[in-house]
Amino acid sequence: MKLWTVILFALLLNIAQTCNGAIGTITEQINSPASIQRSKTTLPGTKGVGVEMEDAVKTNQGKVGITFADDTKVQVNENSKLVIDEFVYDPKKPAAGKLALNMASGTVRYASGAIAHNNPNKVAINTPTATIAVRGTDFTATVDELGASTVILLPSCPTGFVDVTRDCKTGVIDVITDAGLVTLNQPFQATKVESRSLAPTKPVTVTLSLDAMNNLLILTPPPELKKAIQEQKTDNRVTALSQDFLKEADLSNVLADQQKQLLQTKLQQDFLDQDFLANILTILNEQLAEDLNLLNNTSKGLLPDYKASTGVVASVDDLSVTLSRNDGSNMSSVTVGKTDNATIYQTQGSVTVKNRVNTGGTTVITLKQN
Repeated sequence: MKLWTVILFALLLNIAQTCNGAIGTITEQINSPASIQRSKTTLPGTKGVGVEMEDAVKTNQGKVGITFADDTKVQVNENSKLVIDEFVYDPKKPAAGKLALNMASGTVRYASGAIAHNNPNKVAINTPTATIAVRGTDFTATVDELGASTVILLPSCPTGFVDVTRDCKTGVIDVITDAGLVTLNQPFQATKVESRSLAPTKPVTVTLSLDAMNNLLILTPPPELKKAIQEQKTDNRVTALSQDFLKEADLSNVLADQQKQLLQTKLQQDFLDQDFLANILTILNEQLAEDLNLLNNTSKGLLPDYKASTGVVASVDDLSVTLSRNDGSNMSSVTVGKTDNATIYQTQGSVTVKNRVNTGGTTVITLKQN
């Protein structure tokens, strides 16, 4: 009897040591266990082991499932790496919860818990090329060897479900890069991001069987996503070849502004002044040089994020800067002071373009056309 007491005490002590400081537990293990890198120590990621903030969970020929204290569930598939950047949760203070995960490589499936349901703005899932903003839902993300990210929105389905549309619920996620944003809000919608400097591809719906959904391991992009990637590359090439750089520099607007100014002051102008034409040409050259400088993406530029390939046309005068974009059926346009600091988001359909005016500051202007 005493021997069993000693064994039970040892087991309880081991569990207490394992879960000390834990924010979650490995609740599923298939094939070989993962490894957990914690500071300078490597631990076996077997079922029942606790995970902590700043842990790096890495798998090889097996996969593990992690359940966090708020019931967020994350499945780390084969040959994948997940880093737990931040986790704060107190059921008595739901608004104070925070979750930040870094999907470094491989495929990870995510299912929202209490933090995302109570305060979705406090959940950030990062890959090398994108940030995923979660509004309480399931999704999977795959990061390939070059860092490109494939994201698929999944329905949240009960055990034994039959029909996705009838039995399941689908949330919303935003996939964000420095160049744009797309929203996934339909079951099995997907997007791919190859670089933070490029916008995500437009959402497409991929075909997945129930078995594939339950055992998702993405090795190559689905065919629907491959087509969207090719279309994006084609659109970028067409835009680059057909680009009118004089138009992007807004020379026509500069000339129109100068002509208007001349008409307003023609009764006061001494046209016998021999320096008049030279002065006008000097003004035009200075204005044109200033506008052309918009294409120089430096941190100190007037529009440091400006890219002509986004379809945004920039117009500058002495006092203001105007950003306009025509997607073929709608026109989005905004004007701010030339010395202002503002961040502008122009959304047309599934495409969002971000531009900062000067440093961007704390002023945010959002224009949205569905």
